Amino acid sequence: GLLLASKVWQDLSSWNIEFASVYPQYSLEAINRLELDFLRNVKWDLYISTSLYAKYYFALRSLVEKVDFRQRYNRMVGGVDSVAQSEALKISKRTEQFKEETILQLSRSM
Repeated sequence: GLLLASKVWQDLSSWNIEFASVYPQYSLEAINRLELDFLRNVKWDLYISTSLYAKYYFALRSLVEKVDFRQRYNRMVGGVDSVAQSEALKISKRTEQFKEETILQLSRSM
C-alpha cells in the first residue's frame, strides 16, 4: 500500500522493477500481481490524506533505518560495499528501458 501511496504522492516514486532489484526474492511479475490484487481489493480508491501519508512514511522510514535495508540500498546504488559498477549499470539500463516501454504503451493507449 505504501508503495502505491508513494506513486500517488511523489513525482519521482519507485518503480516496481526497482523494488524487484533491491529484493530479488520477489519477481517483477509477483510484485505487479500483488499491486493489482491490492488495487482491486481497495476498489482502485487510492486517496490518502497528506497527514496520514506523512505519518506512515516517517514511521516506516525510521524502522527502515534500524534494519539492513539502508546497507542493501547503498550497495545497489554504489555506496559502501557496492555491487560491481557493471551490475549497477545493468539495473539502471533495465529500469530506464522499462520506463520507456511503459510510457510508450501508455501513449499508444490514449
